[in-house]
Amino acid sequence: MKPRHGKEPSLAMMIFWRMEHLVLLAVKALLLCLPWKTRIAFGKMVGRAIYAMDAKHRGVSAANLSSAFPGMEKEKTQELSIRSFENIGKLMVEVIFMKRREKTLISSTAIEGWENLHEASRDGRGYLLVSGHFGNWEWVAFLQSSLGFPLEMVTRPLDNPYVEGFLKKIREAKGNRVVYKRNAVREMVKALKASKGVAFVFDQNFGEEGGVFVPFFDRPAATTPVFGRIAARMDVPVLPVMAYPENGGYRVVYGKPIVPRKELSVEENSMMIIRESTLRLEEAVRKNPWAWFWMHDRWRTKPPAESHDG
Repeated sequence: MKPRHGKEPSLAMMIFWRMEHLVLLAVKALLLCLPWKTRIAFGKMVGRAIYAMDAKHRGVSAANLSSAFPGMEKEKTQELSIRSFENIGKLMVEVIFMKRREKTLISSTAIEGWENLHEASRDGRGYLLVSGHFGNWEWVAFLQSSLGFPLEMVTRPLDNPYVEGFLKKIREAKGNRVVYKRNAVREMVKALKASKGVAFVFDQNFGEEGGVFVPFFDRPAATTPVFGRIAARMDVPVLPVMAYPENGGYRVVYGKPIVPRKELSVEENSMMIIRESTLRLEEAVRKNPWAWFWMHDRWRTKPPAESHDG
């Protein structure tokens, strides 16, 4: 529930937002009384309930999976879709209790490629850390800040300002700083000049003017050009990181940094960075397809030729 563009929220909307926030706080208080495994089971149950009730996003998920994995049996795509919804419910529970369970979560997380983070940030330079809606992307930033590498987190604020404030406190609890997308470019440049790390989730459909199309599961996906262009113009490395759900915890994998090439132009480097980052994400999703956000209409925006063909 959100106001129309440029309109102030109505009183009814403000009341609805406040009620949503109160329900969230009540659920958190209730879950505190339960064992951790029961909380996770509850989160998965919420995900399954959303799958059952939300016909629109259930349909988007089914269509995306069928297109990404042609030839896969319908029963299998349905199973992956349900597990994807369950993962979102599980993630919500994990995020709510991230501060309280920091030590337990760290102990259940295996980290690979930590040397790549050191390489990207060597000599005190800035870097871009990129990921997708895969596994628990929120945990990556929280974990990294807990281990002494805080980030500027580029995010889109939730429509509900009370829930957004709740989430922002969790995100910033260990030294990260939330940067909203409306001020993103200026703040990203400022942070990189100050030799900071900037976290950017890039795998949502980009329907605005200026988007670029890169292959994702063999289909052109409209993608924001921002992180590629900033990395190319400022000559900073891009560090892909993925959180694979494993053994009740996560395996956080820092890939090799993607570095602008001297022989390429700024625009060529930008496209190279965006394509390579997308390829790294696709490789992760193919390994654990249920851990990605299939209910998002990733391919909604079509390339101009396709749009005109109608």
